[in-house]
Amino acid sequence: MNSTTTKAVDLDNPTFEQKSTAIADLRAVLSDEINEYCSDSEKSGAMIKTWYQWRKDACIDDMPVCKPDNLYPVPYPIRGYLSVADANLTAGVQVKESQIKLNRFFGGGCWHKRDKDDHPVYIERIGRYKIKDIPRMCTMGELFEFHYIMQEFIGRTIFPECSQLAGREISKQVVIFDLAGISIGMLSHLPALNMLREMLAKDQLYYPECMHRTYVVNAPAMFVTAWKLIRGWLDPRVISKVHILGKDYSKTLLEQIPAENLPSFLGGSCRCSHMAGGCVPSTTMNNYINLPRKAYNNLRHQTQLSYSSPRHSFTFDVVPTTPATSAANSPVGTPLLGYASWFGLKRDSPRINSNSSF
Repeated sequence: MNSTTTKAVDLDNPTFEQKSTAIADLRAVLSDEINEYCSDSEKSGAMIKTWYQWRKDACIDDMPVCKPDNLYPVPYPIRGYLSVADANLTAGVQVKESQIKLNRFFGGGCWHKRDKDDHPVYIERIGRYKIKDIPRMCTMGELFEFHYIMQEFIGRTIFPECSQLAGREISKQVVIFDLAGISIGMLSHLPALNMLREMLAKDQLYYPECMHRTYVVNAPAMFVTAWKLIRGWLDPRVISKVHILGKDYSKTLLEQIPAENLPSFLGGSCRCSHMAGGCVPSTTMNNYINLPRKAYNNLRHQTQLSYSSPRHSFTFDVVPTTPATSAANSPVGTPLLGYASWFGLKRDSPRINSNSSF
């Protein structure tokens, strides 16, 4: 009886020959239409068919995804990339109300530069979420749409840039979930957990193998109970890439990410002081102005570019609609008195005027 030894395949770093064999085997079970659409995939035929039909039914390819060759806005804050300028999510014309609404409840997130191996780094301040408001004020459809456009953005824009800079294919990201500020009530809120379960299921089905590593930092002891539940929703390969850390996490993060690319609140040296909200803007922490859509109706801005003092400023008028929103001694319907810097709002001038020196 002949015996052969099969060498285990490292799915994170397959050889060219292993990729070619897997692709050839897969193409044999796919239709010509799907083969033409999917030029490179290692998943099973059944999964690809489901994925392909979902993309068509949900019009995923028609989503307004920000790329270097178009004028679509970024779907979420971003820092430190060449193909897209540093930006926050703002209520522009092509940003849906559902995106602005969800952003009010999110604790603050950002694609923030790259790790030592050129993987993009995504940071989310889960502990600052208004978790109970999300299922109460938002639908699953709105959450999925928001999430899908973010996934498409990283796939169509960020991964290609990182691949070009690295000189090799980059198709996975490093994720940091900061749980600072989380409570037992947030971890045990069933409607929010159900939303999370559904989103994780969609990610594993439609966006598999996109995570290089995930670090959960500032994890309190009570998170252990929630993790036992959450890990039951995840593929074993995903679980193996998740690292649960407490408060002593900086050394581990710095082994993965250069100090200059890691925000100071996570143990690095980056502050992104040129941007509203710094490295990771958060509406719930009030570290930057989250302007409502109506504020953009009369928005006037001016930009000066020079080596000595680059500067951007904008001025807008806000008209209160109720006595509660008007200034102390101002009649309803007159402009609010206020001055808005990047980091706060003080009502003491005829207009809201924001200036930032980079």
